[in-house]
Amino acid sequence: MARKHKEDAHSYKGWLNSDSFIKRALAVFAYNLAGSLIIYGVIIVIALLLLALAFIMNLFA
Repeated sequence: MARKHKEDAHSYKGWLNSDSFIKRALAVFAYNLAGSLIIYGVIIVIALLLLALAFIMNLFA
């Protein structure tokens, strides 16, 4: 016997507003992962640029 699918109580159908705990937890995890990757990506690019600058300055010293 198939279960009847229960509709969410919210008009917006995003995962953060879902009635399902698993959907909300996955949405929070995904936003956290995406934000972390963006922030750490910027930090790594800046660090690599500074490393390249230090290497270039060392060649001319």
